Amino acid sequence: MLSLLMIIGIVGYFTIPTVTGWVIQAGGGTNFLRNVHQTAVKSGNIAGAGAGSAAGNISGKLIGK
Repeated sequence: MLSLLMIIGIVGYFTIPTVTGWVIQAGGGTNFLRNVHQTAVKSGNIAGAGAGSAAGNISGKLIGK
């Protein structure tokens, strides 16, 4: 049983990167990279908005006192 799982693991280790490459090529690598870039930009915008909101809240409380 253990040897069967080991063989499945070895086959998967060598074939999954190849299949992933085929999927990215079929969908277009540029589209994939564009989506990754857009996601990173959106995440950065959300983080910046949260930090700005927190800083504004703190400064508003300091000035208001």
